[in-house]
Amino acid sequence: MEAKLSCPKRLRLHIKQDPWNLPSSVRALAQSIRKFVEEVKCRMLLALLEYSDSETQLRRDMVFCQSLVATVCAFSEQLMAALNQMFDNSKESEMETWEASRRWLDQIANAGVLFHFQSLLSPNLTDEQAMLEDTLVALFDLEKVSFYFRPSEEEPLVANVSLTYQAEGNRQALKVYFYLDSYHFEQLPQRLKNGGGFKIHPVLFAQALESMEGYYYRDNVSVEEFQAQINAASLEKVKQYNQKLRAFYLDKSNSPPNSTSKAAYVDKLMRPLNALDELYRLVTSFIRSKRTAACANTACSASGVGLLSVSSELCDRLGACHIIMCSSGVHRCTLSVTLEQAIILARSHGLPPRYIMQATDVMRKQGARVQNTAKNLGVRDRTPQSAPRLYKLCEPPPPVGDE
Repeated sequence: MEAKLSCPKRLRLHIKQDPWNLPSSVRALAQSIRKFVEEVKCRMLLALLEYSDSETQLRRDMVFCQSLVATVCAFSEQLMAALNQMFDNSKESEMETWEASRRWLDQIANAGVLFHFQSLLSPNLTDEQAMLEDTLVALFDLEKVSFYFRPSEEEPLVANVSLTYQAEGNRQALKVYFYLDSYHFEQLPQRLKNGGGFKIHPVLFAQALESMEGYYYRDNVSVEEFQAQINAASLEKVKQYNQKLRAFYLDKSNSPPNSTSKAAYVDKLMRPLNALDELYRLVTSFIRSKRTAACANTACSASGVGLLSVSSELCDRLGACHIIMCSSGVHRCTLSVTLEQAIILARSHGLPPRYIMQATDVMRKQGARVQNTAKNLGVRDRTPQSAPRLYKLCEPPPPVGDE
């Protein structure tokens, strides 16, 4: 494909040949350009299809779909909690639930929503290392997803379900539309009601429940270094999201006109963000720490799992949605969920610390672990024997006949 004349020369030629009919000449030129552009697009697509690995593309599509479903489900639950004025991510902020809910809705409308993915995979195992790599790719594709809202004009497809969704586009640019009933739609910030959308910001913090000492990922990079690289990159993204929040809260157009009330308003919003410095320091220390060989096969062999709880609290204080993952979604995941439930009760709902283990004991007997195990019979438990005692305490009691 070769253009015989450049665009400026062709335009001058048209003007010279027909100076009194310039608009039609320009239209003809525009049509020619569009024709060439479409031909280039077709040829590029054919070239990509010719040299792309169909199996790799299929694998990428599968992990993207799985990650997207988890993202939509987690966001839907948190969204409905906020729309029903029940969202509360920290008692320390001294906000009523309705105020915290409104603040979170305004936050996502302007800065997007943070998604905290927590991985308990063991990268020393070949299949779980591949899962972790797939997750990194899926989260890269999730950054191209946007959320929008529309009022539901028809009766819900499922009775008593006030939220449905529809996806449009592909991995390169996907829009997810959430359809809400009229009551909940009116609770949204004006920008979202007017058709505005927002991006999602996924981050991944990965830490195996066992020591990775002596295992290598590739190119003389240890598994511990591989996890540290993932966590360091995610921490940097969390900091960037925090900066976006600070810029939004400090925007003068969002604060009251009175200077006294403005200062009090900004201080109330910024106080939770200013308290994150210690959490940043702790996460950084976990990322940089090295487990020694002396810790192997001991209770401290996976002491780095403290990263999981601290990073979870850091993201929670920024209003993140949480997604926990392991190889099956049954055993290690539910250990973390059981522990996290007790921590959230203490952090956000005033449970005294002395009752945390008692709450954990109740939840391990009738919580997510029991339900998930019942729905996934025959799935092998791959929880490491050297898992930290805190996670061991979250395991459900054995069946009555096995005691």
